[in-house]
Amino acid sequence: MADSFSFDIDFDAPISEVWRVVSDTDMIDGAAGMPAIDYRDEPQPDGTSRRFASYKMHGFTFAYEELPFTWIHEQRYSVRRVYSKGAFRTFVHTCEVIPKDPDRPEAGCTVRTTFEWERARGFLGLFAASGTRNNGLIPYTKLFNEVAERLKSRPANSKQHSVILRRPVEVDRVDKQSEPANRDSVTQFIKRTRVLFDSPLADRLEEAILTLPAEKLRRMQPYAFARRWSADRQKTLNQFLAATRAGLLKMRWDIICPHCRGDKMNLSTLGEVRETAFCPSCNIDFDVDLDRSLEAVFMPHPQVREVPDAQYCLGGPGTTPHIVYQHQLAPGTEHSFTFRLAAGRYRVRATGEKAYRWIEVSDGGPVGDITFTIRDEAIDGEDATAVESAPISLKFINASGRSAVVVVESVEWARDALSAGELVADQRFRDLFSSEVLAPGISLAVEDSTILFTDVVGSTAMYNNLGDAKAFSLVRTHFDVLHEIVERHRGAIVKTIGDAIMAVFTKPDNALRAADELHGRVDEYVRQRGHDEGVQLKVGLHAGPCIAVTLNERLDYFGTTVNLAARVQGLSEGGDIMATKLLADRSNDCEPLRESGWQSKPEQAYAKGFAEPVPVLRFTRSD
Repeated sequence: MADSFSFDIDFDAPISEVWRVVSDTDMIDGAAGMPAIDYRDEPQPDGTSRRFASYKMHGFTFAYEELPFTWIHEQRYSVRRVYSKGAFRTFVHTCEVIPKDPDRPEAGCTVRTTFEWERARGFLGLFAASGTRNNGLIPYTKLFNEVAERLKSRPANSKQHSVILRRPVEVDRVDKQSEPANRDSVTQFIKRTRVLFDSPLADRLEEAILTLPAEKLRRMQPYAFARRWSADRQKTLNQFLAATRAGLLKMRWDIICPHCRGDKMNLSTLGEVRETAFCPSCNIDFDVDLDRSLEAVFMPHPQVREVPDAQYCLGGPGTTPHIVYQHQLAPGTEHSFTFRLAAGRYRVRATGEKAYRWIEVSDGGPVGDITFTIRDEAIDGEDATAVESAPISLKFINASGRSAVVVVESVEWARDALSAGELVADQRFRDLFSSEVLAPGISLAVEDSTILFTDVVGSTAMYNNLGDAKAFSLVRTHFDVLHEIVERHRGAIVKTIGDAIMAVFTKPDNALRAADELHGRVDEYVRQRGHDEGVQLKVGLHAGPCIAVTLNERLDYFGTTVNLAARVQGLSEGGDIMATKLLADRSNDCEPLRESGWQSKPEQAYAKGFAEPVPVLRFTRSD
């Protein structure tokens, strides 16, 4: 017969803010003083996976199989564990969010937490109730009361446009396994960091390493810290890179599963990355690319602070915040529910299935019931639309012959993630970490890059008129300003080719602003540095997918996008900017150039290697 404890905590904050905290079971369990857990996933022949876990408490080993968490976004979550060792036979943890007013989520809620268990036979089973009270009920009640008070004192947040969750409340409990930072050592490394990049953010970084609990430092994301500090993202990244070069931080590369988005491999260098990886949790193989499946994260260097690699709860909704619904359906069963979603695109999938269905949520659209049926080989049901923040009624029917975990997930990628694609297109990274390259023979896809080529007008005549020495000095000077401008606009120079450069940007608008400044500054810059002759540039841009490889001991880019960008630049006559129509379509008709007074005319580029003419725009300016 099952025993249970239950408690209620009232929250006056909006449900969206409450859920962001109470659903983060990894943070809550760590703050509550629970021991770290060792996980093991065992892939199954039917495409699913089983999860086994163990931990030690008071000198005894507890081992269990953890069934998949089930949850409905901003409503409830539950997990069942079946023990093979320890004080329990089974243990169920449930958390329900009960609105004070179902039509007004901002009015607050009551959070009801329930621990339910069957005690094991034998000596340890005698302590099941007291252990649950001391290690679950008491610390959870205290933590949730603290969170309720702190959320109550916070000003109401503006409307959230994403289901990618933030942690608005830091539960400031020091991890018992964490060693304190060496203050003198941190101070010395901060001084070295300031030599490379000096900003007030160095003080914030020093404070974080000295005071934050270990779970906040195991996987430091620069953009998450920028948001927490209300700081510029690029300056925060620059500070992290400088701190890494100075030895204060360590950088690693995490392989991210495209489904669960968990870090499946932690690599020390880019040279360890391979083209494919396997996720035992999802039981899938996947291709590794620079944009989605490879993320750069940081942690304190062990010489300044030891941070244990501990996990307290791996499967909860806070660990996979892009998943808004997860439920396990036995064969022949169904599940109906109603919830609300922010605007965006959501994918419906089931374990063991390769097919997907989609739900588009926007500020307008039909309201109705949505039904999907899980078959042995497919998911039946029409792709659906729904209204943002309005009740959405869903039903899932499992008509297959197996148990299936059904998932509804946002396809928006985590906005705090620093993708490898973005980092290798950062000039400061390439300057500080030139040895970070892919292994020979490894090529990784880059989903979208903007490639910019420049060349000097009349370089042959310039060498003839000035002589080799003066002409080479002029070219080197113009490279200096190109480097400065490309870095300022968040791009990177991939390579120089004679008098030309190839640069890469992750956003078309940044590349266009760089192209505008190149024409506005280069000639003046070289004349101010003692050169009698000026420089006029030819510039061309194109955007699209590429592949990244290592060539001549540096990261390089290849593919049709690169080839076409080079061909387009070759059409420039000097003083103009050539851009493909495809790039214009991705940048609101090259809006940054038009805002700076550039006018365009359409042309057709007959580029070598392309069977059909390519639509391009030639931008010129009267001045």
